[in-house]
Amino acid sequence: MDSSDDVKKTLNRITKNEERLNSICSSIKKLENSIKEFESNQKNIDLLNRYYGSKNWLKDKDNYENNKIPKIKAGVLSEDAVWNLNDNINEIIEDMQSIVNKWRNLDWKKQVRK
Repeated sequence: MDSSDDVKKTLNRITKNEERLNSICSSIKKLENSIKEFESNQKNIDLLNRYYGSKNWLKDKDNYENNKIPKIKAGVLSEDAVWNLNDNINEIIEDMQSIVNKWRNLDWKKQVRK
């Protein structure tokens, strides 16, 4: 090292990149956990979609709206909740596909070797 300025620059560069590494590792761990949680809900998503718009859903909605059953939390009986959930899932999947495509087009091994 030539000067104290060079040492400061070097330490700063290392520190910033260490922070980047830690931030990315944390994000990846959260993403892995979220993917596992989402995958574990696949059966629930399927069952919810089967219920939504079914004869039982229509009967439950009618009974709820006509006060034939006690009032409970019943967002599932709204016309939009399940639809919007599926739309949101679709948007997230499209975003993830875009990220995957960008990552596949990124030659990170070449960048690392520079």
